Amino acid sequence: MIQHTFNLKNPNGNKETLIFLRARFPEENKYFKYSTGESIHPKYWDKKNKRPNRIPGRSADAIKCREVDTQLARYSDEFYRSVSELKIHDMKVTIEAVREKLDLVFKKTVSKKTFFEVYQLFIDERKLLGKVGGRTIQKDENILKTLRDFQDYTKFSVRFNTMNKDFYIRFVRYCREEKEHRLKDNTLGKHFAYLKTFLRWARDNGYHTNNDFTKWENISSDTYEIALTEDELLKLYNYDFSNHKKLERVRDVFVFGCATGLRYSDYSKVSKANIQNDCLLVNTQKTKNYLTIPLNKYSKNILEKYNYELPSISPQRFRDYIKDAAELCEIDTPIKKVSFMGSKRIEKTHKKHKLIGTHTARRTFITLSLEKGMRPEVVMSITGHKDYKSFQKYIKLSQRVKADEMNKAWN
Repeated sequence: MIQHTFNLKNPNGNKETLIFLRARFPEENKYFKYSTGESIHPKYWDKKNKRPNRIPGRSADAIKCREVDTQLARYSDEFYRSVSELKIHDMKVTIEAVREKLDLVFKKTVSKKTFFEVYQLFIDERKLLGKVGGRTIQKDENILKTLRDFQDYTKFSVRFNTMNKDFYIRFVRYCREEKEHRLKDNTLGKHFAYLKTFLRWARDNGYHTNNDFTKWENISSDTYEIALTEDELLKLYNYDFSNHKKLERVRDVFVFGCATGLRYSDYSKVSKANIQNDCLLVNTQKTKNYLTIPLNKYSKNILEKYNYELPSISPQRFRDYIKDAAELCEIDTPIKKVSFMGSKRIEKTHKKHKLIGTHTARRTFITLSLEKGMRPEVVMSITGHKDYKSFQKYIKLSQRVKADEMNKAWN
């Protein structure tokens, strides 16, 4: 049986030094040297037994010696187990073979799969487990494509060990200045957020050990997202779409979202099974929260109109048609949108109906509920928000309400 000992790197030094496992392999006529990662001061080392001194008591030095001794025992056990396994399987007991087995136990081994192969595994796992929605999967796939395009365009090698500050700077420059469809700050910031999620997953699953990505700066700027005023919502709700049945169905589903505060992924799939005692019971798709939402006259009327089975509409058609419906209702207040691409400020003015999307319904519910006097904690219990910071982003108080409050306070 091949024997081993433990040796100090600097046995005559006056400070802590590394401890190595050392063994002679006769067939190769070589010595095997393997760092344990443990260190000890030479004065606490038993030169005869090649182990830490046994110091009684609970002093820091005594505890340190016992901890190191325990770790060395692990290395010793794994060394002998590795040699035995090789012999049992009639394999050559070589330095390289033993080193590989010890590395599997004591060192983080890096996968031989490429960065892009691992990213695809990550996406496939998310699809399989169903913990995120289809739009999140779509964003991951878009980012993966963007990274491939970035590598092809810049010739920068995208690997786990190149996920550092240099990559960060180059990728930002590519997305802002060189990419065919250039990204504004908030979109770029979301790209990095999704990329960080993947890199954490890959690190935690043993594909890499690089933590440089945790130091990347967040990129974001405040944006103005619209909500409908009460007058606009009523105009939409009361409009006669009898000559535009598809717009009528989209309008009804959208108003139902405005009356419940649900996300599109939830309010577009409501059926009779969700109704109990004048309440809507929903297990939300995005967060898996179980919500109980009281029905009001608007949500009740719409449910009754469709016999408690809301029309099914694809997300893209819904986004297109709700804009058309709002345009017919002349919801066309000019809205100035400001965005940033680095230091470049971009201003565009849109008619309000052009900015309405699926999520406008949720913002409208939150804003109008607060304007009507509902307590924030009650609204949060309906929408499923856990903290006020994320909830606050949805609040879009109307100019009228702001003016009324200012007059009450100052006039």
